[in-house]
Amino acid sequence: MKDTPESQIPPEENDPLSSLPDWFTQREIIPLEDHLALVVCHETMRAIVALCRVLADAPAPVLLTGETGVGKSLLSRFIHASGDPYAPFVSHLTAGLDARMLLERIFGPDSPSPDEGTPRALIEEASGGTLVLEEMGDLPTAVQQRLMALWDEQAAGSGDIGPRQFICTTNTPRRLLLAPGALLPEFLERFRHIHVPPLRERKEDIPALVAYFSRLKTSRTASLKSLESLAGRLANHAFPGNVRELESLMALEAGGLPWRWRVTGADKACCVRPPVGNTAKRAGGRKKKA
Repeated sequence: MKDTPESQIPPEENDPLSSLPDWFTQREIIPLEDHLALVVCHETMRAIVALCRVLADAPAPVLLTGETGVGKSLLSRFIHASGDPYAPFVSHLTAGLDARMLLERIFGPDSPSPDEGTPRALIEEASGGTLVLEEMGDLPTAVQQRLMALWDEQAAGSGDIGPRQFICTTNTPRRLLLAPGALLPEFLERFRHIHVPPLRERKEDIPALVAYFSRLKTSRTASLKSLESLAGRLANHAFPGNVRELESLMALEAGGLPWRWRVTGADKACCVRPPVGNTAKRAGGRKKKA
């Protein structure tokens, strides 16, 4: 019996991975901390990850924009971990805080108090590491100017203290950031800007995220077929809460709480409701017991 030439073997028999879906073979799972990872499959997200690795090697202020829940915080941690994961990582929410409070919190008070209970300035806490200013779409002008002055000092080599990497995040659209009276144009020009697309524009990520959250939230091992079926139903949802919303829904699924989708008409929200039959049985059981 002659051996069949390899060139004549059907691709599905020649390659053991050929029967696996693309989202399974092409996904990338990047561990960041315990039970925290960056999961990407869509080509745009893979390009963003590659760019983040480059920015981590040559630190410059980074601006991450995108809707709530798209993964800006995870990308911030990824940029930090790609640089020096053992350096300090400090994140602070800036939305709604006035200039005086932010200047004092970020740079420290002009007249340091001897009180030991006074928290250290953020630039001191994050010295040599990464400082993330979250939701900075309304950052006061005085804070913007002070940050630019610090960056100029660091570039000139005269800055004695400060983070190695600055990252700012916001869910404010760029057109609003550029609007008159918003952020200073010269401040925005300092950043390497990365826009993270919403989940509805990168649906290739949904099966990979479903698989990751499924295994994270439960010890049960779901088959690829069942995961693809679930991801197919979820693909029709707009996901206004993006990845964060998907994670919450997978937590419900893992906990056995029944849910189903309303994807017709204007209402595309997810609603949780117990099965009618089970509800009736439970109600009947309580009556019988009474």
